[in-house]
Amino acid sequence: MRNARILAVLAALLYLTGCASVVSGTDQKLTFNSEPEEATVMVSGRVLGKTPITVPVDRGSNQSITFEKEGYETYTAQLSTTTNPWFFGNIVIGGLLGSTTDGVSGAIHEFSPDQYFVTLKPETPSGISTSKPRQIKEIIIAFSGEFRHQLASGGGEKVDTIVQLLGVDASEKATTIRALNQLALANENDLELAKTIIEVYEVQ
Repeated sequence: MRNARILAVLAALLYLTGCASVVSGTDQKLTFNSEPEEATVMVSGRVLGKTPITVPVDRGSNQSITFEKEGYETYTAQLSTTTNPWFFGNIVIGGLLGSTTDGVSGAIHEFSPDQYFVTLKPETPSGISTSKPRQIKEIIIAFSGEFRHQLASGGGEKVDTIVQLLGVDASEKATTIRALNQLALANENDLELAKTIIEVYEVQ
């Protein structure tokens, strides 16, 4: 009887508050990086801090993200969201009231991706940078899964490009790929992996 009462109370709480809100919360930690660093990050006009930074952001759709740094063009885009899978459980368990609660709180939205890396363009006529470190960061961040898969399988287009940027001799290519794969296994964060590769191979 006592267990039945406890279950009834829990069910009532879920009904009133919404599953997604309880399980996932109304905010989500996002990581923002930029090249160059120390860019001011704003979400829907609210300043979060300067890159690199990991901060909780209120869940919600149609939110804009802005990167600003003196001497560089401002970058603005929309934060991508998907429907939080717990919202569907909420409809089953909490019914209409529970799903409405999540809709108001924003908990039905989940940011995806949860990491953002932006290369800011200099305020120059061309806006083009040929910096090797920057190119390495861009490739590893933009093609993370593909790059890591190619490293594990012994090579590929993205890996070949990185090896060329490192200035490695052709005879040392296979050894370099194996070394890069070990670095990738030791660094789950793509930006940290890129920084480690740049430092180890002293890329200028």
